[in-house]
Amino acid sequence: MPQQTHALSNLPRDLGRALVVDDEPVIRTLYGEVLAAMGFRVDTAADGMEGLERLKIGSYNLIISDIRMPKLSGIEFILRSDEVRPGSMERFIFTTGVLDSLSAHEFMIATARPCIMKPAKVDKIQATILEFLREHGTAHS
Repeated sequence: MPQQTHALSNLPRDLGRALVVDDEPVIRTLYGEVLAAMGFRVDTAADGMEGLERLKIGSYNLIISDIRMPKLSGIEFILRSDEVRPGSMERFIFTTGVLDSLSAHEFMIATARPCIMKPAKVDKIQATILEFLREHGTAHS
C-alpha cells in the first residue's frame, strides 16, 4: 500500500467537515477516527433524523451514512438532505452490510453513490474516501 500512503500524505491538512451517520456506535467511532486521521473535522449522528438536524446547522464536505437505520433510513436521509442543505446529495458515501434486501428504488439510489460494505477494513475505508475526493474534490459546492 505505499501508493495509498503517498496519497494520504498528499492530502491537505484540513479536509473540512465530515458527518458519519450510523446507528452502531462502534461504526461511528471507527469511521470518525479514520476520517479525523485523514484530516477531517468529524461530527456523528445515530440516525438519519439526527443527520438532518446536523445538516441544518451547516454543510459537510463528506457524509458517510449507513443505509439501514431506525427512524430515518440512509436512503430517506439522502433524499431529504438536499431540501435541508442544497448540494448535500453529492457528498454521500453509503455503508451497509447488505444490498440484496433493498427495494429496486432503494438499490438504484444506493448504487449511484460509492458504497463501503461492512465489515470494512481501515484501508478499504480510506481507499473509498480517497477515490471520492479525487472525483468530487474536497469543497462542498
